[in-house]
Amino acid sequence: MNDPSYRAVMWAEMKPDCYGGKTCDQIEPRWYTYADGDKQGDYEHEPITLDARTFPPGTKVTIQEPTCPTCGETWAPNHPIPKTGPMYSGKCECGFDWDAWVLEQYS
Repeated sequence: MNDPSYRAVMWAEMKPDCYGGKTCDQIEPRWYTYADGDKQGDYEHEPITLDARTFPPGTKVTIQEPTCPTCGETWAPNHPIPKTGPMYSGKCECGFDWDAWVLEQYS
């Protein structure tokens, strides 16, 4: 039996709000979500919940993370993991400035 082909029907990208907080200068995590057939996407600060009942058998969920344009590694989270705010910020081990990249991409 042949494997079925696949078509993307939903997307979510973590597009942070670069103007968050009381002083409008904090990076706050949020999802930008879009589903096939929608006229436009929407922002969501809450966790994404995928109810298996709403998808047919064989549905696959794919997560893609950005890689460093200098060394090709994925972005490592801060340690210790903060209780609030973004888990990712700062520089890559190779020196690439992820915070500057976020501001360039999303502000």
